[in-house]
Amino acid sequence: MANETTSTTLTGLFSDIQQAALFTMQERGFMRPLVTNFNLVGQPGKQAKVGIYPTLATSALVSGEGTDATNNAITAIEKTFDTDEIAALVTLTDTARDSADDNTAASIGRVIGETMAKKVDEDIAALFSGFSGTVGGSGTELTADLIFQAVATLRGNSVMGPYVGVFHPAQMYNLKKQLANAGSANVPSLSEVGNAALAEGFVGRIAGVDLYESAVVTGDSTGAYVGAIMTPQAIAYALKKDISLETQRDASLRATEIVGSMTYAVGELMGGSGTPEHGIQVLTDAVTSN
Repeated sequence: MANETTSTTLTGLFSDIQQAALFTMQERGFMRPLVTNFNLVGQPGKQAKVGIYPTLATSALVSGEGTDATNNAITAIEKTFDTDEIAALVTLTDTARDSADDNTAASIGRVIGETMAKKVDEDIAALFSGFSGTVGGSGTELTADLIFQAVATLRGNSVMGPYVGVFHPAQMYNLKKQLANAGSANVPSLSEVGNAALAEGFVGRIAGVDLYESAVVTGDSTGAYVGAIMTPQAIAYALKKDISLETQRDASLRATEIVGSMTYAVGELMGGSGTPEHGIQVLTDAVTSN
C-alpha cells in the first residue's frame, strides 16, 4: 500500500531525547461559533430544513378604533442544507509506531482532527463571496471607514447585530496600522483599540463589530481578499456527525489504519429573495508592508 506512515517518514520522532511531539500549529475551528448552528446529531435524515419568515411592512397596519384589520399573508421561505461526509486516512506501520518515542497514533489523530476543523472554517469563509452587498474593491486597503460603510448598509436594511468581521491577516495589517497611527508625525492619544493592536496584536471591536483575522479567508479573481462583516444569521452550519476517529487493523501490512471523518453542511442562511442580506463582502488588497 502506498502513502503509509513508516519509520522513514517519522524519522524526526525517533531521537532518544525527544520528549513530546511537535505539531505544525494552524488556526482551527474558530468560525463555527460565529454562525448559526443546527444540530442534526442523532436525528433521522441528513438535511437541515430551516423556515425563514419575512418581516411585515408597517404599512400593513391599520389605525383607529373600530377599523377592521386587513388580512396579511406571511409566507415562510424554506432553505435546505444537505450534509455530506469528509474523511481522511493515514496508515501507520507497526515499525513506525514501535520506534517512535511518543504516542504516534494519538499524534496522527490530532493532526487529522485539526485539519478537519480547519476545513470547516475554509468552507464557511468561502461563502463570503456569495454575499450580494459589497464594500471596497481591488486596489483598496482595509480601513475603519469600510467597516462603518458595511455596518451602515446592514443597519439600513434593518439588520441588527451582533456583528462580526472576518479578514485575512494581510487585510488587517493596514487597519491595525491605522488604529495604532503608525508612521504619523503627529501622534495623538491612541484609542483603546489602537493600544491593544500595539500591545498584543488584538484588534477587538469597532463600530459594534467584533474583528477576527484568519488565513482561511481567500482571494477573488482580481487578487483582492474577500473578508466579510455579518451577523450569525448570515451563514448556517449544520452538523450531522462531529469529528470522529477510528482505527482498523491491517494484519497483512502490519499496520493500523487511522480514519477521521465528520458530516456537515454550510450555506448562506439569511439573504437572497425575500430576506435582507445579513452579510457584506469587504474586498481589499493584501498589504503586509508599507
